[in-house]
Amino acid sequence: MKTNFVLSLAAAAALAGCATTASAPAGLEAGKFVSFNCEGSGFQARFNPDGNTVRVRTHHGAAELASAGDGVYQGEGYKLAMKGASGMTIEHSGKALGKNCKRA
Repeated sequence: MKTNFVLSLAAAAALAGCATTASAPAGLEAGKFVSFNCEGSGFQARFNPDGNTVRVRTHHGAAELASAGDGVYQGEGYKLAMKGASGMTIEHSGKALGKNCKRA
């Protein structure tokens, strides 16, 4: 019985060592708000270390955006796209708030 317990602890330790947080998209930092300057309006964003969401703050308000894949995060009327012809862009209710966004 002691052997099973020791093996269980060893397995748990090995799995914990393999667990990692998702790497933040370019320009963002996990758990820390970063300001962006854009053509149009700037905004702030914080990447969640789990890799599933990005929190944004704009002059329209704030929202938690879920990953939609391919560098796109959406939710509550917002869309943050990390890629594209005009670089990072942010939209609210289908209207562009900022394009060609760069870290301030």
